[in-house]
Amino acid sequence: MKKLLALLVLSLALVGCAKSEAQLQEEGWVLNPAENGYVLQAELPAPIDTTKKYVPAKDQPEKNCEAGVYAASCSSIGVENLDQYMNRDDVVYIDLRDFKDYSMKHFRNFEVVPYFAYIFNANAHTDATMVQLYGGAIDAPVAVYKESDALLNALFPKDKTLFLFCQSGGRVAQMMKILEVKGYDMSKIYNVGGMGQYTDSKYASFITNTGELSVDAAYLINEVTRN
Repeated sequence: MKKLLALLVLSLALVGCAKSEAQLQEEGWVLNPAENGYVLQAELPAPIDTTKKYVPAKDQPEKNCEAGVYAASCSSIGVENLDQYMNRDDVVYIDLRDFKDYSMKHFRNFEVVPYFAYIFNANAHTDATMVQLYGGAIDAPVAVYKESDALLNALFPKDKTLFLFCQSGGRVAQMMKILEVKGYDMSKIYNVGGMGQYTDSKYASFITNTGELSVDAAYLINEVTRN
């Protein structure tokens, strides 16, 4: 993959050096910091790989992956091929773990938005001591604040492609269900799994591993109005 990208960058330098940035982007070239130049952007696959099998909870039969099944095992992008889709300027990369886990080990280009701390708790709409944006049920989230939907859109922009990540993929599946209920285009949202799955050495250059660090975070949301 690295050799292919290098050849693409060299080709661009030889035949397209006079083109403007706007022209390059229109043709599908994107600035990739990891390659120190422009690369030809690969087309993203559909988020759900229908050729895979979904393995649900214990004692339930396997079934084919299909729309609405957001498990990491059904995703078209994951531990096998995420390295082919890193550092894109058309993707927002989000880690749903809390700051403590994120600080110890994370992908460098993923920003952290703690799911359990900020997004959802089933009791958040009835317990005033909780700060999450939504309570209720995953498939019927209840907005805790008048600003909940606006904050959700700020954290997970609707006009962008989203790669969502956690520890094993479970939080991502829940987050995707909430986004679906909130009217997001699910053809642009990917469950790329969790940190526990990315043990292949090919990901070492993408990961910051600082297990010596520890974060004790207090999660607050200010200047909002509870419903």
